[in-house]
Amino acid sequence: MRDSLLDEIAGLFRSDAPPSALTPLPTGLDPMRPVEEPVRGPSHLLVFQVGSGRLHLQLDSDPAGLHLTGVLDHEDVAVEIRSPHSVQALRPDPEGWFRADVTPGPLCVTVPELGLTTGWFVA
Repeated sequence: MRDSLLDEIAGLFRSDAPPSALTPLPTGLDPMRPVEEPVRGPSHLLVFQVGSGRLHLQLDSDPAGLHLTGVLDHEDVAVEIRSPHSVQALRPDPEGWFRADVTPGPLCVTVPELGLTTGWFVA
């Protein structure tokens, strides 16, 4: 006799397709290329590049939650932090820095005015 719950769980792992909410990138935006850079310390650093521009993202956690801090070469453009369930629109400060509280899970950072996106990553 087979356990139906175990069959259902096994079926989840057999699926090759990502969840439908994550399949497409935000439409009309060019993907930024991830850049490998060494990181020291407890933070998780992600760097994306397109042309000569770079977007640096850092994920930090503390007892209050998970935080995403970023700096963009272009300071006067809106940045959107997307999850499968929400969008946070932020305006970087004059030096290009922005910060947001995020929930663990899939995230995507877009810069609609420049037509750029990081693609999905897991926080």
